[in-house]
Amino acid sequence: MKIFVQSRGCSPDFEYCWQPKVPPQLSNISSLIQSESSSVVLARFQGRLILLTTGLESPEKRDFRERPIRHSVCWMCSDNDFDEKKIRAITVTFLKGLLSAQVDKYIHLGGENGFEVSFSELKSLSDLFLKEIESQHLPEDEHSQKIGKNSQDLRDDLAYKLQQYSLPKGYELIVVATGVKSEESLARTGAWRSLSNLVKFQEWKKLSTGGAQPSNFFGAAIAIAVAAIVVVAIIFLVVLPRLLTPTPEVSPPPQEMNPSNPEEEVNPEQVDQNSSIRDLISLKKDLKPSVK
Repeated sequence: MKIFVQSRGCSPDFEYCWQPKVPPQLSNISSLIQSESSSVVLARFQGRLILLTTGLESPEKRDFRERPIRHSVCWMCSDNDFDEKKIRAITVTFLKGLLSAQVDKYIHLGGENGFEVSFSELKSLSDLFLKEIESQHLPEDEHSQKIGKNSQDLRDDLAYKLQQYSLPKGYELIVVATGVKSEESLARTGAWRSLSNLVKFQEWKKLSTGGAQPSNFFGAAIAIAVAAIVVVAIIFLVVLPRLLTPTPEVSPPPQEMNPSNPEEEVNPEQVDQNSSIRDLISLKKDLKPSVK
């Protein structure tokens, strides 16, 4: 199991950051929640289970403005029965409101980034509640996608389901619970169970029938990324070379002869003939008698 923690130090020099470096999978699920509030996402992706919990407010730790420091923790593990029980145990702890205080005990102020994490102790956190997790088969009437208000009643009901039953198959997004997200946006994700403060239903509302509905959320995210890469490649391979290729200098076409003043070859005989005619006309004028 891999664990990633986001927190900060007291000093203004230490902003929120991840230790170790933020896993790339989080970019696909962080947009589903309001990370500043107490939120959770449980997802299945490429043979792995991913659990992201955010807004875990420290009971005592404060930043330089006396604001409570909020922790975020991401667990990643293989999608097998043993690791699934651990992930379900942590999710149940979160839904019951017990995770913040437990996580805060293993995050200490100080160090290079303003905080240090006891990863070994944090990894064993699920063991505290593992004995309460069973692995019964999920009833058929519980396979459908449902959505509801992020109330403690529905959180407790969801915690009970995760405590008793194995995770439903056929879903990439399994659980999404957050603050300010509209019913429409959560319904589009296709998660098995979705909770939000903006949803008005005090009871679960079924959004689909006929068994599990694969959300294909990660597949859509990958398709968008691939499409963006293709567009960029086309720009670099086709459009950009054309823009960078220098335009060849165009020589002006040869100037045409002026049709009104053609340069014709002079015929010497024609010149002599014309000269003779002019001389004859001039002679006749000289011979004309003058009138008195």
